Amino acid sequence: MKRSIKLAVAAAVALTSTAAFATNGDNLIATGAKSLSMGGTGIAHYNGAESATSNPALIGKGKGTQFTFGGTYFTPDVQVDTTKGNREVNATATHAESSAKHNVIPYVALTENLDNGFTVGLSMYGSAGMGTDWRDGSGRIAEHNQTKVGLYSMRSNLMLMKFSAPVAYGQDDWSVGVAPVVMYGSLDIAFQTGNYTGAGVYLGNKDIGRGSSSDIGLGYEAGAAYTLKDMGLTAALRYQSAIMMEYKNQISVAAAAFGYGAHPAGLAAKSDKLEQPAEYGIGLDWTSGDLSLTADWKKIQWGSAAGYKDFGWIDQNVYALGAEYRMDKLALRAGYNYAKNPISENTDTTQVYAAGGYTNTNGDTMNAFNHVLFPAVTEKHYTIGAGYQFTKNVGADLSLMYATSPSVTVNATSVNLGQLTVDNDQMAASANLTYKF
Repeated sequence: MKRSIKLAVAAAVALTSTAAFATNGDNLIATGAKSLSMGGTGIAHYNGAESATSNPALIGKGKGTQFTFGGTYFTPDVQVDTTKGNREVNATATHAESSAKHNVIPYVALTENLDNGFTVGLSMYGSAGMGTDWRDGSGRIAEHNQTKVGLYSMRSNLMLMKFSAPVAYGQDDWSVGVAPVVMYGSLDIAFQTGNYTGAGVYLGNKDIGRGSSSDIGLGYEAGAAYTLKDMGLTAALRYQSAIMMEYKNQISVAAAAFGYGAHPAGLAAKSDKLEQPAEYGIGLDWTSGDLSLTADWKKIQWGSAAGYKDFGWIDQNVYALGAEYRMDKLALRAGYNYAKNPISENTDTTQVYAAGGYTNTNGDTMNAFNHVLFPAVTEKHYTIGAGYQFTKNVGADLSLMYATSPSVTVNATSVNLGQLTVDNDQMAASANLTYKF
């Protein structure tokens, strides 16, 4: 066990990387290669040590010690089109592609069956994140009075890592599990705006942003599973608590630059709290011989999470399907995951005062923030993968994901972007190596 823990720590250090991604909202659809290749399922389907991060109740299905480590290479393709630029003079339409395209997301999980009904584990993994970078090319802000315009040179990076220690207890046909969770998060929001005197005289561009901020939050995950052995059917439940995070001088500073907190009527500034939402779900798995079919449903409660609800996000239903076919040492997998875009167009016409005497509206400002800084509009995910057992103790798993979004158009006229259209297609490749002791 001590040797396995040392391996887990070493792998975590080697793989840790800042990430900027989004799938179900800002959550990854899965955190391990097996689960990812099966559409993000895992509430009821046992995936070895990976189950430590999908449902703690399932980790007792394994024998001895299992150690899995690996990571995901994630590349989003975020594109924005506007019918107007962000300059008041000679503003023209623009097309831009985010430069935040290359991300590595670590994954480490360890479980050990104690042979007395109890199983314990440890895990470390990137769980969620979002980010864009519009500083290059047509996304770059222009000099005053030039026709080349952009997206305020906006950039954002939200990265979330989870550390959990699941404990499960079970018998032949049932199990329950719980996992205390420590979350580390980092958020960085920055952009440029025009700098004006009170009389509206342009003084050049002004940088907004104070560097990244980080926080640590606490939560838990819990699950239960029951198997009807005669039917090969497993039904399972999983709950994940909300985790409150606060990133000082991020959301509040960014919002104030567009007028929040400066309204003559005393409109309150946006809070720096950004709570990762609670979620709950159910899963079914049917296994007969070499074939497994599995399905999950879960609800992510963005609409009641601090920060997200302030930006108009709504709850998200996630539907996932997966299949696995095993042939001696080889396993083939495929899956599909769907969740409707949780961001609604904000139509609030309340005006907020900004430097230089011009006014923005709440709705247009939130639309720009959501769709330029945090474009979590991806809906459909197609996945495939394979696993190979080299020896009794060593196996590897690979998976590929391709995800698409609809073209989402919102109004951002009062922040000088006109009609703003965003697309966020994505690709990901995951690889895990598993050792059994």
